[in-house]
Amino acid sequence: MEYANENAGIELLLAHMNLEDFIDVMGHLYPPEGTAIIEESLVSMAQEEMDEIEETASSLLLDDSDDDKPSLLGVCMKYGTVNDLLSFANWVSNTPQTTLQHQKHEMGVVLNKKDMAVKNGRYQIDSDVVLFPWKLTYRNIGSDHIPRGAFGKVHLAQDTRTRKRMACKLIPVEHFRPADVEIQARFRHENIAELYGALLLDMSIHLFMEAGEGGSVMEKLESCGPMREFEIIWVTKQVLKALDYLHSQKVIHHDIKPSNIVLMSAKAVLVDFGLSVQMTEDVYVPRDLRGTELYMSPEVVLCRGHTTKSDIYSLGATVIHMQTGSPPWVKRYPRSAYPSYLYIIHKQAPPLEDIAEDCSPTMRRFLEGALERNPHHRLCASELLKDEALHPPREEQPRCWSLDSALCDRTRLLVRQESELPDTTSGSSVCSNEESIAAKRKGSLYIDLGALAGYYNIVRGPPASEYG
Repeated sequence: MEYANENAGIELLLAHMNLEDFIDVMGHLYPPEGTAIIEESLVSMAQEEMDEIEETASSLLLDDSDDDKPSLLGVCMKYGTVNDLLSFANWVSNTPQTTLQHQKHEMGVVLNKKDMAVKNGRYQIDSDVVLFPWKLTYRNIGSDHIPRGAFGKVHLAQDTRTRKRMACKLIPVEHFRPADVEIQARFRHENIAELYGALLLDMSIHLFMEAGEGGSVMEKLESCGPMREFEIIWVTKQVLKALDYLHSQKVIHHDIKPSNIVLMSAKAVLVDFGLSVQMTEDVYVPRDLRGTELYMSPEVVLCRGHTTKSDIYSLGATVIHMQTGSPPWVKRYPRSAYPSYLYIIHKQAPPLEDIAEDCSPTMRRFLEGALERNPHHRLCASELLKDEALHPPREEQPRCWSLDSALCDRTRLLVRQESELPDTTSGSSVCSNEESIAAKRKGSLYIDLGALAGYYNIVRGPPASEYG
């Protein structure tokens, strides 16, 4: 469903406007109080001196050798390696908050040199990068919608120089842990949201990462209701690819659920690795309960040790949520009467009774294998990727059979049909263009998923070249 856009004129103006120029103009019109507007020629500095300052500041960023240097650490952003970023995360986690409160400028480490332009040791919010609220056309959420997680909120961000769009998650310092960045920084995979960098400003950590233009699966469920089986198959494949890679590295995500699966233009990615761990032994024995209880496996609830198979169970519970629009257990045991589901999971798992009535037989067998109570008998990610439920025959799921090639077939058909149409653009160019757009939207897998942000304007925000 689409909603009328009352600001279409403003968005059209912004689409043809250089955002950096706009910011510069506003800076001259409204200078900060107590500061004077000075001619640029009076404050210019030789490039050699600027480079020297940037190099000096960068060398001080992660230098912990002198306890008297915290005041110097707050004036620098730098390009660095994964180890630099992890050192920065550990420094923030181990530094008293009273010390961090004295930081006057942003500081941090950027991994992505191509898309994030650090200038003279600075990367300023609202100047070098601008933050916007999310606005999805398939959900009437208002102009100030900001998705929120357990300990952070997420904005849409855009670098004013490179025009790169990113997601920016803000985490208060008191809730930040090095684990929030460690797994994402160390492990790269197409179905894991790429981490671009992190900075500290105003007692909050800003994590810049790959943007999910289509929003999360949870947002799609809340706005559009239960998903169809071909959509579920596509998302499940993407998540299993990520889990197969993580589990091969002995990493447990610990929080697989719809809100941590984000839809993009041609893929789905996992986010939120704050609870993830990398096992050093065959079984991981936690000190505390990890995950979201409605998606927890029975062995996680017991806290006596579990393996990567716990993520597979959580994925099975997530598939039920995608099928029915509600998490497992909730319909049979209302939240109002059951404030906690841990005992129910311990005694009654798996929740096979919550599987959708219209679920296909092959998908039901898939869920039975993923939700097997005994983790030793539960299928692993690599086995589930080969399951027949994810590779249905064309006659049963025509829109699922090789989904990417199905989209290509549809595109080729549209091109062939348009080439056979007579040229009537001189009389009704606007009408024919609208009909063409409607035809392209009809039958598109990614429109059904709410994920084609660039081509169909699902996300309304600042313009960028890579999104057309």
